Amino acid sequence: MISPAVPSALFRTDVQREVLRELVRSAAGTRTAADLARALGRPESTVTREVARLAADGMVRTVAHGRRRLLSPDYTNPFMRAVRTAFQELDTIAAERGRGVRWWSAAPEIAARTGALVRAGEDDRALRVLLDGVNQVPLVAALDGLDDMLAEPGSTGDERWDALLAGAVRYRCRLVGRAAPGWTRRDPLPTWWWPGGRGARAAFAVQRTPPELARLGIWFDARNFGTA
Repeated sequence: MISPAVPSALFRTDVQREVLRELVRSAAGTRTAADLARALGRPESTVTREVARLAADGMVRTVAHGRRRLLSPDYTNPFMRAVRTAFQELDTIAAERGRGVRWWSAAPEIAARTGALVRAGEDDRALRVLLDGVNQVPLVAALDGLDDMLAEPGSTGDERWDALLAGAVRYRCRLVGRAAPGWTRRDPLPTWWWPGGRGARAAFAVQRTPPELARLGIWFDARNFGTA
């Protein structure tokens, strides 16, 4: 995930950033370079040159519609997908700053809900609750709420799930460049654990597990954080 705090680092120029933000916010195939220039208050020639570069880079598609050339972001391009994610996160942060409502779960709440589901034998739901909660770390960090979010939790009632929560928090904190709280430092589990199961994907999980979890003897494909 790209840090929403530094989206300008993604872009070649300010014009590129402004053009892409307008395109991400617009319906596909509804804007021309001239439309963008008017919306941005930029010279049409400057915007047209930037659009041509973006098209050459495979980030923007152009389609002739009469005498107009309509533009659409090309989300098959991985950089364009990253740009869309960065802008969506920025919009979310801007909206949440004004709400004054805590929409995220703190670590003690994540642990309590996870533990209740584990005790009920609902491990799949427990895993989703844990990942959904931890996945909010980047946005909460951008809103300066991470200290409150990562208060020390009680036990889930199962040392494996306690370790998974701790390792997942450390992993997410590393990705946003923040120090993980002290309670996340734990000894490895006495036996290895595959939260996603021991089927055909177990070998891939070993290869793709973040180091924060591998150190604990937990083998869990990092891609699972993106599909929670």
